[in-house]
Amino acid sequence: MTIQASNKLQVKDFITLGVLNAVFTVIFILLTVVVGIFPVTGIFAPAIAAIPLGVVFILLMIKVAKKGTLVVSGVLQAVILFLLSGSWTFVVAVISATLLGELIVGGSYKDFHRVTISYAVLICGYALGSFAPIVFFTESWRTASVASGYNASYVNAFTEILNGPILVGILAVSLLGALLGAMLGKKMLKKHFVKAGVILRNER
Repeated sequence: MTIQASNKLQVKDFITLGVLNAVFTVIFILLTVVVGIFPVTGIFAPAIAAIPLGVVFILLMIKVAKKGTLVVSGVLQAVILFLLSGSWTFVVAVISATLLGELIVGGSYKDFHRVTISYAVLICGYALGSFAPIVFFTESWRTASVASGYNASYVNAFTEILNGPILVGILAVSLLGALLGAMLGKKMLKKHFVKAGVILRNER
């Protein structure tokens, strides 16, 4: 009974999930705003944000380390993003990415390799949620963005830059950013969090 209970999310786990996912999402949005000042740099926002966010993600995964951690995280992040941006593509992409990530982790939340792959999938989900509408629904995205108050020349610059091959490149760079972020997270955990009892399983 004790082992079974320990594998289920408790109230304290939901609190941890709420706080760290809020931090994760806010950092992503802030970095996106800063990097997105120019369209040519804005397309790399998910990849750039993935590096510092790796610390938050790795800490979140091993701090809670219970079944459903990724799925609950996906729902929380999607809700926050939808409330702040109103983008349904973020909701679909982020929740889908965390569902896939949950399958990849398979309950082994302290397995660095599996957690890293799930993080890469999540960041690619963020990239798709950000840019897929521009590539596949260009005119509706352009109209909605201008109506929301974005400068028309800025919006047009994004639509001119982005296309299918560029989106593939963005996903590749985002994947690299996620890998770097996971490595940074592991390094920071070893240096600062081991004394707190947060320990990653040894690499195989």
